[in-house]
Amino acid sequence: NVMLAMEGEKLQLNFEVPSESLIGFEHFPKSQDQRWYFNEAIKSLLEPSKLFSIPADAECLLVGINVSQSLFAAKDEHGHDEKDEHGHDESDKSEIHSEFSSKYHWNCEHLDEIDSIGTQLMNIFPRIEEIRVRWITNNNQGSIELESKDDRIKGWK
Repeated sequence: NVMLAMEGEKLQLNFEVPSESLIGFEHFPKSQDQRWYFNEAIKSLLEPSKLFSIPADAECLLVGINVSQSLFAAKDEHGHDEKDEHGHDESDKSEIHSEFSSKYHWNCEHLDEIDSIGTQLMNIFPRIEEIRVRWITNNNQGSIELESKDDRIKGWK
């Protein structure tokens, strides 16, 4: 899921993804390979310019990044919730659920120049099959679903 907000001179992108879709597992990384995948995912999420391409005409400056994950807390936070024990959807087959979350903030001189934003999320993280994007701008709100061949977030103009 990607949430995009544009207001005034500010652009914010929030990206949330299940750990399985990003690194192939949803538990504490046990092997050296799993630790490597985990570390590579964090490195990639810390480089938003590789994940998203904002039109240069907008003159945006990255002013904030926040990347978090719930793998290390997943055992304590999940599996004890009554709703989870009743299996309210197919993702609850496993007792542990974890996700990565990243938030990016830009200040832009010409926010109105942004008519689309490129994304490399599905190329960098090939386990992601689709991305649900919701956006809110000064003028409207909406959503779009991107599939493997789609590499542009658009629709607000």
